[in-house]
Amino acid sequence: MLDQSPDLIRKKREKFGFDFWQLRTPLTQYKIEGKKPYGLDNGCFGGSLPDAWWNQIKEAEIKRPVFVTLPDVVGSASRTLDLFYYFEKITNGLPRALVLQDGINNVSIPFNKIEAVFVGGTDAFKTSPEAFAAAKAARIAGKWVHVGRVNTPNRVQAWLGKADSIDGSGISRYDHMLKAVVDVIIGNTPQKDLFA
Repeated sequence: MLDQSPDLIRKKREKFGFDFWQLRTPLTQYKIEGKKPYGLDNGCFGGSLPDAWWNQIKEAEIKRPVFVTLPDVVGSASRTLDLFYYFEKITNGLPRALVLQDGINNVSIPFNKIEAVFVGGTDAFKTSPEAFAAAKAARIAGKWVHVGRVNTPNRVQAWLGKADSIDGSGISRYDHMLKAVVDVIIGNTPQKDLFA
């Protein structure tokens, strides 16, 4: 998923021959990209909930996304769960995503109240056994798994086959990063020396 305008996403589809979807955020506030599926992030990474999120929630009631990411606190699964329960009623009827954060092993994931999980957390958490186990549980429960801040081939490789979608600010902005990530996804990577 790319945090880009509908026109730019269409151009990138043509350029890369890949079916990119849109990740909408309150920070960029791009219009919804046509008939394609999209995800909605909350923009809380800086520590506050942007006002634009409320407008995008209203739009999501009309054009439903794959998931609506509820507010979270980076690095704290317990505080993120507190926020989830606070915002739960406000997002009733929408496909809610709980953001997985550091410490998710110490709390219960409310699978009966979500449609997706969004793998957030610190950089160390992103590819930790804790994150992979929580994502695996979500997949078993039939939930969508999205991973944020995926900008490198190594991180893509770590989540290949474990996630349904990814996003990253780097791959949204820089074509060389996007190409490297797409190459891993489609299996177009250079062969390694067998004897290295």
